Amino acid sequence: MKTKYLSIVCVFLLSVGSASAQSDVTYANVEKSEPIYRTVNIRVPYEEVVSKAYVVRVPCGQNYQQKETNSLGIDTLIGAGIGLAIGNQVGSGSGRDVAKAVGGLSGAYIANQNRDGAYSTQYCNETRYKDEVITKYDYVSEEKITGYRNIFTYDGKKYTKISKHPLRQVKITTSISF
Repeated sequence: MKTKYLSIVCVFLLSVGSASAQSDVTYANVEKSEPIYRTVNIRVPYEEVVSKAYVVRVPCGQNYQQKETNSLGIDTLIGAGIGLAIGNQVGSGSGRDVAKAVGGLSGAYIANQNRDGAYSTQYCNETRYKDEVITKYDYVSEEKITGYRNIFTYDGKKYTKISKHPLRQVKITTSISF
């Protein structure tokens, strides 16, 4: 019984609703579509080369240092011995004694003067530069289209409809209710 009653009420309301409202659909041609702009900031990357300093120890010269020649070392004694042996081969009698003395002294002097010196390397601090690429950002203002203002005429009056894309026609629905 309840379902029958509900069905009758629905049919009655539908018939009354359709009798009281009437709708009509027409289309109006769009006369002009104007873009709508908005200013936006766009982040634009660019690269910059920056030189960074760093310090390095590098050899920058050598010094020659002569070893001390006024001391009596093994090299001097060996030189004197070799000089005596050579002087012993020269001459005879008292001349041989003089030759030994001169040979010993000469050998000692030559050996003492030929001592090796040493080279020492000097180090200096040198500043060098290394290029490094850094990404930075700039901001540029740009106008972007955010939509379109579509202008059309209906029933002698100008209207505007905003949309995401330009339109050719606008659908107009009119309804009359009593």
